[in-house]
Amino acid sequence: MKNKFFYILAIGVLIFIAGAGLGLLFFYFFKEESVFIINKFKILQNFFGIREYQEGMSYWYILAVILFGNLISTICYIVLGYLRILIPISFVTGFFIVIFLMSGTIRHSMALPVEVIILSSAESFYRILALSTGEHIQKNKFKNKAVPVTSFIVIFLIFLASVFYEMHQIFG
Repeated sequence: MKNKFFYILAIGVLIFIAGAGLGLLFFYFFKEESVFIINKFKILQNFFGIREYQEGMSYWYILAVILFGNLISTICYIVLGYLRILIPISFVTGFFIVIFLMSGTIRHSMALPVEVIILSSAESFYRILALSTGEHIQKNKFKNKAVPVTSFIVIFLIFLASVFYEMHQIFG
């Protein structure tokens, strides 16, 4: 049972939800600290040469940053899953996604748009799917190639849909 893909995926999703719940509690009690954490994350973005979107930026630059940034992130999630650290990574991802989203309400002085919730949910799901795929591959060593191949296709489709949905949100 523990080698079954959907079992691994369900564990990843449940742990992600637990992390998200803790993130929501953390934000509720520590709003200023949450914003501080997210502002420090911008330093990491600058390290990789990623700038926050500003009016007039090139469509192709934004597309490349989103496409390659999310692609590298997704590959890393597969590798982390393969290293069998699905549970802590799922938890931490859930925690920080909520901190990121909720801190945005303070940083931008506006309610959380439903489009951002949809995009974050899709990106979180394909990342948890990537973690689960990595762990499934590690446990099963491609005994049944249909499972990882199907999973890679689904990850890729949700990934592309998310990238172009985000581009649509930016450029209309």
